[in-house]
Amino acid sequence: MIRNILMLITTAVITTGCSKSVDERADEYTEASFTLCGSKVQSYSQGDDGKIRILCENDSYFLVKDQASLAYMHELNGAYCKGKGFSAFHERSRYFTFTCEGDRNFNIPK
Repeated sequence: MIRNILMLITTAVITTGCSKSVDERADEYTEASFTLCGSKVQSYSQGDDGKIRILCENDSYFLVKDQASLAYMHELNGAYCKGKGFSAFHERSRYFTFTCEGDRNFNIPK
């Protein structure tokens, strides 16, 4: 009985510690709208697999591996797309392939 109670408490503490606040999720949503879409985000979700799915108002769709990839995409947008966003972005095993809004194409090694 005590063991079951301790397991429940441990699970609750771990779950609470790992979950993100509403403000943190809102920040990620806002960052994604500027980083990827260059316009408004129509839908934003993060699955149990950790992947982030983003559908932009301009019908662009992105599947991002994780938060680290999203942060790197933000840097690439600023450096290569002048902050205008992407019309396409693919993360490969050894490089990123993307097209900026305005049709500039890039292949950048990881």
